Amino acid sequence: MKKRMAVLGLILVMAGLLSGCLFRSPDDLYRQPERSAGYEKLNSAIRVVRMGLETEFGVRVEDATIMSGDNTANIQLQDLDGDGWRESAVTFLRVPSIEKPIKIYVFTEIGEEYVVTGVVEGEGSAIYAIDYAQINGEGRKELAVNWQISTGVYQLGVYTLDGVKLPEAEEDMPAANRARSRTDLTGSELLLTRCSVASDSSSGCRLLDMDRDTRTDVLVTRMDASGLSSQVELYGWQDGALEPVALADLSAGITAINRIRTNYLAGEYDQPALYVTSTLADGSRAIDVVAYVRGEFTNVTLRDTGVSREIIQGYTEINPTDINRDKVAELPSPYQLPSYGESASSNFWLIDWAQYDQRGRRNHVLTSYHNMSDGWYLTIPESWRDQITISRNDQVTGLREVVFSHWRGEDQEPQPFLSIYRASSSRSSDLEEEGWMVLREEENITYAARFHAGGWDSGLDELDLLERFDTIKRSWYNE
Repeated sequence: MKKRMAVLGLILVMAGLLSGCLFRSPDDLYRQPERSAGYEKLNSAIRVVRMGLETEFGVRVEDATIMSGDNTANIQLQDLDGDGWRESAVTFLRVPSIEKPIKIYVFTEIGEEYVVTGVVEGEGSAIYAIDYAQINGEGRKELAVNWQISTGVYQLGVYTLDGVKLPEAEEDMPAANRARSRTDLTGSELLLTRCSVASDSSSGCRLLDMDRDTRTDVLVTRMDASGLSSQVELYGWQDGALEPVALADLSAGITAINRIRTNYLAGEYDQPALYVTSTLADGSRAIDVVAYVRGEFTNVTLRDTGVSREIIQGYTEINPTDINRDKVAELPSPYQLPSYGESASSNFWLIDWAQYDQRGRRNHVLTSYHNMSDGWYLTIPESWRDQITISRNDQVTGLREVVFSHWRGEDQEPQPFLSIYRASSSRSSDLEEEGWMVLREEENITYAARFHAGGWDSGLDELDLLERFDTIKRSWYNE
């Protein structure tokens, strides 16, 4: 009896909940969600600041643009005091035609009001990127702002709000705010220095604990216009100030920085590293890896010639990535495969992947074939080295075929032993009926494979092929 009553009670409760959703009027269903009281109070506080700036300078105040990075919203909720609650809201305004036109306002929720608890001002046309980290080891997180001064010209500024006194919760918040001038609320500048960015919109500033002393360091990448002395400079908190600690050279002859990413070196400890991909004058790509190795901040890839040993020529579509998913970035080293006769498919490459460890040693990890146009890759067995060539066959409508063949020398035609197909999903049933093995199905695409009868014994079976096949993740190139 008790069980029946419990079930009945549950049914009644669910019916009551459903009735609230299913029997609302059409007008209620299509009505915009109501904004919370906190949201309205924050917007009201921002409007007050905006109106005050417009009155002070006699111009219309705009929203400032944040161009890149992880924090691009015009209003950002942040946990600046590190207590686990995002109690602060940061917004970005631009006052045209004044000396420091960009104003970053920090509002903190104290009691039931949002109060201005910090201001950062800077020059430039926009904010390229912004980040937040505890750098001085106490108080609130610092703001690291990459200012875009003009096209191609950037400055990194680091600011602390620790000197701005927070009002007490029981004070009259609006009155307290009006009584404090922007000068009283302005944070202190800890660093302002030239900074370079990459062509893929990577910011040239990184906040990392490079020496693993539990305190965040600031890394700044700078490209020399002459190409002779591009560097990464490390700043750390020492003797109450943010000071330059060490320099590491990038490859000589850099004409453009393409990509700046952070990851780790291989080893027992998670040693952070900066991976910088750049273009040299001859069009090749250099990959520099900067990290602490044996207690020294250094470029572990740099040769005595002043150029990285990690050079990519001819096949530059690939970037460092964690291809084996061990949380350590691998660096690509492509090499071209041989071709037979007048084959139009002579531009095929395999990629050797290697990683650097915490002693600065380079270690081979695996080899792969990457089909960038079709969006897949295959991990290549070491036994295939110097034994294969690759060609394409796109003659069948709706099918894109890559053929792996056994290389038997320049005077003998290669012997096909494996084909991998990319087909529209409408053909997937045909593939299975014809005896092809489906490797992966994604949205409207099917990937399939078959071994050629009488072909070279590659040492793989269908299970091996499934384990070695994967699709290319776009996040590798945008992270």
